[in-house]
Amino acid sequence: MAADNEAREGGSLVSKRVRDVLEGTGESWTRRMFELGRRLRAQGGGPVFDLSLGNPSLEPPPAFVAALRELVEDPTPGRHRYMTNAGFPEVRAFVAERESARFGLAIDADDVVLSVGAAGGLAIVLRALTDPGDEVVVPAPYFSEYDHYCRHADVRLVAAETGDDFALDVEAIERVLSPRTRIVLLNSPNNPTGAIYGARDLSRLADVLTGHATQDGRPPVLVEDAPYRDLVYDGSVPASAMTVYPHTIHVTSHSKDLGLAGERIGYAVISPRLADRRTVARALAYCNRTLGFVNAPALMQRVLPKVLGRPDGRVDVGVYARRARRLRAGLVGLGFAVPEPRAGFFLFPRLPDAVVARTPEGQAADVAFAERLVARRCIVVPGSAFGVENHLRLSVATDDAAIDGALAAIEAELATR
Repeated sequence: MAADNEAREGGSLVSKRVRDVLEGTGESWTRRMFELGRRLRAQGGGPVFDLSLGNPSLEPPPAFVAALRELVEDPTPGRHRYMTNAGFPEVRAFVAERESARFGLAIDADDVVLSVGAAGGLAIVLRALTDPGDEVVVPAPYFSEYDHYCRHADVRLVAAETGDDFALDVEAIERVLSPRTRIVLLNSPNNPTGAIYGARDLSRLADVLTGHATQDGRPPVLVEDAPYRDLVYDGSVPASAMTVYPHTIHVTSHSKDLGLAGERIGYAVISPRLADRRTVARALAYCNRTLGFVNAPALMQRVLPKVLGRPDGRVDVGVYARRARRLRAGLVGLGFAVPEPRAGFFLFPRLPDAVVARTPEGQAADVAFAERLVARRCIVVPGSAFGVENHLRLSVATDDAAIDGALAAIEAELATR
């Protein structure tokens, strides 16, 4: 009946820009493959080896459970009401003190805006800083949702190549800068590659951006998207542009290191050296409200000071590190090129040359290979979704059985080619 009404009335009620996405390939390869895996599991017929989504497989740490129970049982009135759109002042002060120690900067509570995850943080930053037609430069491969965030902000995403093992290529970024470049968006540790951008490259990029002027004379803003910063396998602290470039906004969340992806808690930290920082902070809070987020969840805000920094206040990153190394070893043995994993949830292996060479003309090798794996109940995401063809993104936010099953499915598929 709904379809009949739609046809009689001349088309969908959905906007053209959203319909174009839904009807094309851009809706989200990651979500599409994840939903495909869910349907396969619902149909039965055996295990599904799902390496599609970075959905934390480790439960939140004991400190979170204890803190949440304490907060829920707190009888103090008003604990679940609205607060300032930027978040509870005491929580922002806690985050400011923690990040001041991390970056060696004098960050205060007014430099912090709590957000609905890092994605919500990026949404308010894009809306607050850009005008329609502005450009956002992103090293590729990049998180596939950036395309959609930029589309909603009516700005153009411009991809820049990366170097060996997906290292930051400062010259490539410099080549694509233009008078419309408003933001350079870095994701380190990176999704999908796990690459960590080094301090020397960040310093060189800071020099390039310092010498670049937008068409209205404003400096480009460097936005760091860093939800994996506390999931580095060797325990080191990733370098940050906050220490070398004054016009930086650091966005992060605790979806990964606390296993709270569904609870949506993150924040944006404005460098105290950023031009017009107070107006920027007001703009972020305004966008938090008017984009419909209103504020970050009250319970999750209050959890952070009770959990962060405690010995039992983080998931065991060693579990993800072990799985990543296990998966890499299997892929290398099958002929894939895979950089040594360093952080996060993902590997981004390059398909063997023979697979690429045998793919029929007109087909993307990574898409074709990922689709063939579905018949073997193995779910992965093609690299084309992240701006780089001939690769696959494989998640280690799963269990050993899924990793072993995926490797077996990949080996079996390679044997048929």
